[in-house]
Formats: sequence, C-alpha cells, structure tokens
Amino acid sequence: MEAGSLKKAGLDWQHLLGKTLEQEHTYQPKVQGKVPERLKGTLYRNGPGRFDRGGIRKNNLLDGDGMIQAFCFEDGKVTYQNKYVQTEKLLEEVRAGKLINETWTTLAPGGFWKNLGPPAIKSQAGISTVYKNGKLYAFDEVSAPYILNGTTLETQGQEVIGSGALQNVKAHTKFDSQSGDWILFGTSFGKVMTAYIVIQAKDGSIKNEFSVPLPRMAYMHDFFVTENYVILNLHPAKVNLLPMMTGRKAFSEALSWEPEKGSLLAILHKNGDQKPIYAEAPASWMWHSYNAYEEKGKIIADFIGYDEPDHFLGEEAAFRTIMDGHLGLANAKGLSRRYEIDPISGKVTEAILDQTSSEFPMILHAVGCHRHTVGYATAGNHNAIFHSGLTKYNFETGQSDSFDFGPMVHAGEAVLASDPEAPQDENRGWLLTLCLSGEDGKSFLAILDASAVSAGPLATVQLEHHTPLSFHGAWRPLS
Repeated sequence: MEAGSLKKAGLDWQHLLGKTLEQEHTYQPKVQGKVPERLKGTLYRNGPGRFDRGGIRKNNLLDGDGMIQAFCFEDGKVTYQNKYVQTEKLLEEVRAGKLINETWTTLAPGGFWKNLGPPAIKSQAGISTVYKNGKLYAFDEVSAPYILNGTTLETQGQEVIGSGALQNVKAHTKFDSQSGDWILFGTSFGKVMTAYIVIQAKDGSIKNEFSVPLPRMAYMHDFFVTENYVILNLHPAKVNLLPMMTGRKAFSEALSWEPEKGSLLAILHKNGDQKPIYAEAPASWMWHSYNAYEEKGKIIADFIGYDEPDHFLGEEAAFRTIMDGHLGLANAKGLSRRYEIDPISGKVTEAILDQTSSEFPMILHAVGCHRHTVGYATAGNHNAIFHSGLTKYNFETGQSDSFDFGPMVHAGEAVLASDPEAPQDENRGWLLTLCLSGEDGKSFLAILDASAVSAGPLATVQLEHHTPLSFHGAWRPLS
C-alpha cells in the first residue's frame, strides 16, 4: 500500500514498522551507487518480525518474535537473508496457529485466569545481536541468549553464560576494548530487585560473577561500564508487581513514571566485593548509552535521555498507537546527555550536550569502556521518535555532522563498520542504517561515509519488500 493509499485509509506510513514480514528470503538485492571496496563482512540486524498470528495482535511496536537479518558484503556484491529465531515460544505458537504466550507488553489471550500469578514470559530473542567467538547471539531480556549459525542463521539452541544465576540477561552487553572482557547484566524481582553481573574474559572463561540487592525496583534496558566500574541507571520507572501478579497488566503496562523521585545511579566495582555507591541524578529515562570511561578520578557516562517516556508509557504512547496505524504521543525528545560522576562521594552532574532529537547511540567498538570522542545516533528532524536521519556528534568540540533522508523515511540504528585500514579511528568507516521508505513501502540499507555524514549515502541496497522495526545490529568483518 503506497503513501497516497495509506493516507486515504487514515493510516500513517510508520505503521509498516509493525507489519509482520511473513517470508524468509535469500537473494542479492539491487545496489544503487557503489559499495566501498574495503567494506567486507556481514551486518546482522535483530528486531521483532512477527506481531500477530491467528487474528491476535501485539499491543506494542517493541514486542514481537525475533527475526535476524544479514547483509553479507563481498567483492562489491551484497547478499540478503532473514530468518526467525526458532525460540520455544515461536515453535509453540506455530503448532497452535495463534499467539498463546504472554509477552512483556501483551497479556496471553484467555483473560484473567490465564495470566494470574508471576509473569511467565518466554524469550522472543528479538532485541539485539552479538557475534563473538564464532557464535551469533540473539538476545531478549527474559532468558539466556539464543545461538545461531553466523552463515546460515539457523538456530542452534540457548547458551547459559556463567553459573546460571544470571537468568534474565539484558539485551545490552558491553565489551572492554582493551581487556577483551564481555560484561553482561540482568535483574530479578522479589521482595527487592537484585542485579546480577557476569564478566567473561576474552578466552570465554568467567572472570567474575556477583549479585547486588538494589534499593528500588526499576526497569532498566541498558547500562554503563568503565575500566573498573559497572553503573546501573535506576531511572524512576517503577515496576508495580501487584497488577502483573493478579493478571491485570502486562509487564510494560505495570510500569509507572515517577520523575519526582529522580534517577539513582548504582556504582558497582567490577571486583564485586565493595559496597555499592549510590548517586542521585535528575530524572531522565534512558533506553541506550553511548559509552562510559574514567578520567582524572571521575566517571564520564554519555547517553540519550528523555524528560519522560511518553512515546512508550500510556494509552496514547506512539509505540502503542502505531500498532493501529496512527501516530501517538512522542513529545519528549531524546537528547544526548553526560553524567560526570565522582565514584567516591557519589556526586553527579548532568549536562545536555545537544538539542537534536536522537536515539540509538553508537560508538566505535574499538574504544568501548574507554575514552571516546565521537558518537553516532539516529536523528529526528520530522518526528521525535520515528527518526529520519543520522547525526555524528563530536564530544570534544560540540560540533555535529548530520544527514536527513526526508520526512517519508524511517532511519534505523546505524552500525559503524570500521575501516580495516584504520580500525582504531573513530572518524573512519561506514555507517550502515536500515531504512524504511514511506513512498513505496519498501526498505533499503544506506551506506554512509563516517567521515562525511552530511554528504549522504555512498550506496543503497534496495530490498524487494519492507522490513519491520529493527532494533540493534552488529558488524562482523570478513576474516
């Protein structure tokens, strides 16, 4: 359905982001422009691909069965494929021919009795992806990650990382670019909320594993890691257990935003045997962080924060209403912000770095957990949450370099593929962003030079179909 037809039907074209992609494909798409010769490897993307089955539909754009997409670049050619992660939840519903499981934004069909008791949410493996030690991981937030074959995208099962105490692994993990450590975290709910941290060494052995009871129950999606610290951002998104336990609300519907309580940062030493330091900060909803590092005894933590999550929480939130084809509330902009934290005293100062509406922050992985100077993000010139462009921000100069695809394009997270001739250079490489065109209802992958973002795409890979909202990606260079 093209843009004119969408408007006649009273629909906003962004609803295609929540339209199920039924087919699994493998083909070579057409390329407009020229793929850079040194761009060799595979871009993986993960996000919800199926939002309905058997006449039942999810309540929220963020909720659906995980679908991995892969763009393989070699010899100037591109091969595209997509496959659904064969989770236990997906296989059960394939057999049933309908949605039967509770998910984090949608109760299980069947009413009160079906949902009574502790939430039984099964992984959809549809948020983020990591390629490490020959394995392609697909993460959700409610279980161990699923493992896929990095070439065929075939699902190979789940992998418990560490002793198994960390069960609800969060979708975001961090790599220490100097030590090679992989840091994962998750939470569990009970009388108190408990955080679990696992640090896996470069060789796959477990370097450390510990848990910490936290002073408030709060939903977290991402976190910060430095050379010596793990910092959890307990923003005031309260988790109300009673509505979930009594089967009245799904997890996301049981969250409440309480800005008067402010944000609370839990500063944990990586050795796990020191008492946490808690630091108060102004209330700010955080989906994603850029990075964090230590400098002159302070912690510098950069992220994108909102004064309130009106795009996510509430009946008129954009992520909810777009499932019915209409743009909803998204008045609060995501702004690049910086915490400067004293890990000894717990004092925090917050600064807003840029007034551009942004999301999906990205840095060069070669500087992760250590000092960075440049960050990349999506930018919203036409809509505060469904963004149409990319921006590059220099944290030293405050200058930015941006490109906008226009009001009829949605631009997803830009993964930075490093230049093999300068793998440590934050200003070199290529930004790979999966876009959806509202003009023809199809998707394309845009390739931009990271050193000249405002120049626009060097090439675009034109898909033959639309792709739903894709959250996060990973770049695997050709070895």
